[in-house]
Amino acid sequence: MEDSQSPKSDTKNKKILMLLGLLFILGSVATAWLVGWSYLPIDVEPSVILGLGLIIGFTMICCGSWMFTMTMSQRIPEYGELEIKFESGMDLYQDEEWEKALEIFKEVMGPEMNHKRALFYAAKCCEQMDDFEGVKQYCKYYIKMQSKDREAWEMLANAHKRLFEYEEAEDALKKAQKLGYRK
Repeated sequence: MEDSQSPKSDTKNKKILMLLGLLFILGSVATAWLVGWSYLPIDVEPSVILGLGLIIGFTMICCGSWMFTMTMSQRIPEYGELEIKFESGMDLYQDEEWEKALEIFKEVMGPEMNHKRALFYAAKCCEQMDDFEGVKQYCKYYIKMQSKDREAWEMLANAHKRLFEYEEAEDALKKAQKLGYRK
């Protein structure tokens, strides 16, 4: 049976655990301070409250950090395989085998379309094959992650222009020009 939690929600839960640990520490400091100044009628030494609060809070933070680290380390082999696939796509790209390279880049970026370099080179492949709708699609996803890439904005502007979408082309070109000139 598969785990129904997505990696993003799993990471969010770990961050929440660490945040709760921090709040627990702050709460124990405040409680110890209030007990020390006799604002709370608790017959316990403030140092005991503070000590227990720190132990529990830091334990929560450490557990969240450890779980996060373990999750990331389990993904290392997957990332290695993706990099090998990406490199084979780059070899095909450099050999000007655009269609084959594009297929590999699509596989690398996956359904979430979240591999920046694969998105960029998928757009470049589409540009070489005069598939300007594809250029637009991949550039838009890429620009969401890498908004200050002048070359991507220029590529998007060119795709809009080739599709007779002149207003969109002008907007993309203005954004590219705001990013300055490449050296």
